[in-house]
Amino acid sequence: MMGSAALNMCTVAAGEADAYFAYTIHCWDMAAGKIIVEEAGGTCIDSEGGDLDIMSRRVICSSSPALAKTLSRELKHIRCPRDE
Repeated sequence: MMGSAALNMCTVAAGEADAYFAYTIHCWDMAAGKIIVEEAGGTCIDSEGGDLDIMSRRVICSSSPALAKTLSRELKHIRCPRDE
């Protein structure tokens, strides 16, 4: 972690990091980062492995879909409550 979630996600978009994951963040923490990562060719998914639900309070973003899925399998034991 080097700052906000969006800034950390931008390190993936810029190619400075291969992946980033976070739990207990809010939708405003990841919405802009998601767009930036995807526009740069990266992937953002839910830590459960499905499409990113920005209300889930968790995110994995990576340089490739394969890396995101691998991280998802490793991180499945971590749970956090949804924003409602």
